[in-house]
Amino acid sequence: MEAGDLLFRQDFSGGTSKMKTNSHRFLCALCALTVFISALFPASAFAAQTADTVAQTTLTTADAQEMQQADSAVTALTGSDAYAEMTRAQRLDAAVAQLQQLAEEGLVSARSLHVDKENGMVSFAYSCGALGGVLVEDPDEENTPFAPSELPAVDLHEMSNAPQGDLGSAMIYYAFDNTVNSSRYPYYSYMKGFWTAMGLHTRIDTTVTVSDLKRMNDYGLCILSAHGSYYTYTSGFLFKQTRTEPVILLTEESDFYKDLYYGIDLLTHRVIKINGLYCITPSFFRAAYRGGQLKDTVVLSETCEFLGVSGSLDTSMADALLAGGAKAVAGYVNNVYTVYSRSMLWDTVNHLILGQTLQESVQHSMDTYGADDLVWYNAQGGKRPHAAAAYPLLFGDVGVRLIEPNAAPVPQEVQQAA
Repeated sequence: MEAGDLLFRQDFSGGTSKMKTNSHRFLCALCALTVFISALFPASAFAAQTADTVAQTTLTTADAQEMQQADSAVTALTGSDAYAEMTRAQRLDAAVAQLQQLAEEGLVSARSLHVDKENGMVSFAYSCGALGGVLVEDPDEENTPFAPSELPAVDLHEMSNAPQGDLGSAMIYYAFDNTVNSSRYPYYSYMKGFWTAMGLHTRIDTTVTVSDLKRMNDYGLCILSAHGSYYTYTSGFLFKQTRTEPVILLTEESDFYKDLYYGIDLLTHRVIKINGLYCITPSFFRAAYRGGQLKDTVVLSETCEFLGVSGSLDTSMADALLAGGAKAVAGYVNNVYTVYSRSMLWDTVNHLILGQTLQESVQHSMDTYGADDLVWYNAQGGKRPHAAAAYPLLFGDVGVRLIEPNAAPVPQEVQQAA
């Protein structure tokens, strides 16, 4: 593979293997172990273990009220002037202190607190078993360099060769900010208008909710334009386990009624709350589209750490979307620079409109802007690059197109009437 070539993965079914065991010896050993552990620990300890690792099945009004109390305390801290002046380490300490106080009040589980210094996150479990976190850094902080004000460039002569007709529908799930005085939003508004004029009927959702992400099957192309993070948490009582997964950060603020409405998703950890805002975990997509409703949908993600971080590649987001029927998924490993990801998105979708495959379109974008965001950053003369390069990966049917070559073109009058 040449340097800068696109990386992609396709799954193939393999064979099966069998493990031979001596069932009699195994059962005897298991019985002996059970007797030994029972002698060391009372039955109440096992009940506590179960209660700590298995979430309840119903969120009560009392649970929702307690979560709101905890959220109010967390957001009061993170939104304070004093917190804004703290160093990263001081913020982590302040978050731990606040959560320990909430644990004393019975609002969160003291043994669930986990400090992830590398990713700037303190995770915890509410008393009902739902998961939460305090993210101590502004996700925008790494993405401020090189944010030029000009609109994306486009080769109009090249785009004039695009197929004429209806190229389907697209949705941009824009959850970077509330669009007020935004340095990002004008770019996406411009993209929306241009792509729609080219025949790809594009909409922008600027108030992305958990419920909105359960209707992605309404569109042929879904673009996840949101912040992402890496969430690490602990579970278990006697035998603690540490687990990690990527999460998509939304701007939807939690409240009492939404907590009740999203109760099952919260208790099953499909949805968590970070800094009082709802966030999506991979299991959310797996559950929302368990019937394969995402058939033929292509998902392009701009979220940071969508596929984990270097050394801890995590494909669970892509796997969940593919399990839900998505045709193909593209996303980034590591934190990605804003301008790089936006430029890659612009070029990729333009070349999908020109009739290229997803793999060809992303490869063209990489050839134009760089195989990873540090190549792009250094080309701009950057002096303080972030620690690890962000690079795109593709999953599923990388040969997918907006319109297949043998598809009958839609008459121009139909396109104009749509």
